[in-house]
Amino acid sequence: MRVILREATRDDTLRLDAFLAKRHETSMFLRGNLRDYSIGRSDHPNAMRYFLREKGGAIQGVAAISNSGTLMVQAPDGIAEIARFMKENLREDTEYTAMLGESGQVAELREAFGMQDAPTTFDDVEPLFSLDLDNLVVPANRGSSLRKPVNEDIAVLEKWAFAYMIETGLGQDNDETRDKSKHDAAERMKSGKMRVLVKNGDLVAQTAFNAVLPDTVLVGGVYTPPERRVRGYARLAVALHLAEARAAGVKNAVLFSADENASRAYRAIGFEQIGHYTITFFAPADI
Repeated sequence: MRVILREATRDDTLRLDAFLAKRHETSMFLRGNLRDYSIGRSDHPNAMRYFLREKGGAIQGVAAISNSGTLMVQAPDGIAEIARFMKENLREDTEYTAMLGESGQVAELREAFGMQDAPTTFDDVEPLFSLDLDNLVVPANRGSSLRKPVNEDIAVLEKWAFAYMIETGLGQDNDETRDKSKHDAAERMKSGKMRVLVKNGDLVAQTAFNAVLPDTVLVGGVYTPPERRVRGYARLAVALHLAEARAAGVKNAVLFSADENASRAYRAIGFEQIGHYTITFFAPADI
């Protein structure tokens, strides 16, 4: 059967989501952006163009690029073919700002785009964890409670967002990172996907969902300030948020872990490592 390479249209939306849903652990950003912005309907930075590899009328793989230049891939085979077709159909001056996806596939995509040696500002292979929410373990809350953030929390959340970016290497100690931290904290609050853990009236941890789909959530933005660590606050916050999602009908959760301390916390509430996920941000052309 002949392989067909083409750009997806709105008519492909349901078929594409069904393909990605079978591989939900490594497709959450692709699925989330497809659900939130559809195909060809939005100028939002996260809206994407999707490029398909088909055989016998079935989707075999997909790679995509967002309006902001982020490349993502979900293609067990044929990544080089899809990349070649993408480059033929993208503007020559297209700036590629990031790559996200299952680590082996991202390595292939990066090579296919000739970007193995491209300078980066962040390039990390992180453990990928998955959890069937039927197996979620919720620790004792010990007087803590989880709630949505309110306007009075914003100063603390901005401070935590800045500290998170510095600790993870996603930003440097400068005004640009401070401005981005303020923007990110405000956007997370507005999205309704963020929760804070409160004890004795004080904020002690935060958690969020980076993507929410009917069957699966992607956990992200988990943070506990240094003075509150090693007390189980992060794992409790994540577990309570996931219990809330489970009550709403969500079946699965996925996350990437920044370090072994975080991994131990996630394993304690039922997560199991299933692979690795790569997050790469390329240096701007003027650096």
